[in-house]
Amino acid sequence: MTDITSPRCIVAPKGAGEARIPGLVTLADERTVLFFDERPAPASGAGSDFNGLTMASDLPNPNRIHWMVREGVGRWSEPRPLPAGGPPVSSDACVGVDGDGLMHLAFASTDGRVGYMDSRADGEHLRAWWAWGSGPEDLAYVDMTDELYELTGADALFATSGGTATVDGAVALPYVVRVGDETHVRVVYARGGCLVCAAAPLVGDGGALLDETTLSVWDGRLVANCRIQGFEGRGSGARYLAWGDGRTWQGGCLWELDDPGCNARMIGSLLVHPGRVDARACGEIVRLTPPWEGEVRSEGVAFFGRDAFGYSDATVDGDEAVVVFERDSGLWEVEARLSTGTENPVRVPPQRSGFFCVL
Repeated sequence: MTDITSPRCIVAPKGAGEARIPGLVTLADERTVLFFDERPAPASGAGSDFNGLTMASDLPNPNRIHWMVREGVGRWSEPRPLPAGGPPVSSDACVGVDGDGLMHLAFASTDGRVGYMDSRADGEHLRAWWAWGSGPEDLAYVDMTDELYELTGADALFATSGGTATVDGAVALPYVVRVGDETHVRVVYARGGCLVCAAAPLVGDGGALLDETTLSVWDGRLVANCRIQGFEGRGSGARYLAWGDGRTWQGGCLWELDDPGCNARMIGSLLVHPGRVDARACGEIVRLTPPWEGEVRSEGVAFFGRDAFGYSDATVDGDEAVVVFERDSGLWEVEARLSTGTENPVRVPPQRSGFFCVL
């Protein structure tokens, strides 16, 4: 049996605003830190009310990333904003720790100027920022916009939110890249606050437009588990899995499953996601069998009930998991003791060294 605590709210929304987009990381000093968006409510429910630009209805500006530390079972510190030095608008944190113990945070910023759909390669860009340091209290910042747009040739790009994998000491940051009306995924690697490498573009088979992607080191491979872009029948009911050596993608497949089109988190062979095809609800953890050995299969490990379960993230230590997810415009937490059998889902063979490509 899997022991699961009752869901509890850890970040309540402020007024009509939202607390969204959780990103969890365990630092070198073993603290677990949660990053999230504090999103104020626009006057009429549309983000364009703030800046007059085309933006998703659930992305009001000005957003601000906040953070908090897990201080014990069911206890979190009070939320705090990122330290001064970064942009005034920040959203959708992607976070990992490199081989030297430095935390890297990648996030987007509109700065009140241009959003994802208005960004153009030959015009104004949605901004891409990084921050790094020993922890969230002490960060250095760099605007990576020009470097990443030159590398990718993008009209627009943003880092996928949530925790991410570390490969050969570098933090693997998955970016959704839009060129015209097409989207694909590009993984870039950061260490010591610098861009050290980029993988080949990951393009979906059969015209599938790839969206938010969670990365995992599993069975000696880097695995990308991708949301398919779209809603209401396009983008729901399937995900796209690809695997490779961290530099090139050596295989990929469409995986049909009950998934509404949402972000997710993969750790080893475990995937945390909403398990309904028609709504962000019914959160679950499933364990996958290696797709490179044949058809993708999964088995349930933990189920968090039938209520709302939006964007989510998780940490796993042995058979203990902490999952943070969106519900009722706030963030909620559950703890689960996983029935892992003889497999430890986070102890995977180390990625071999020496694969890094040249920019």
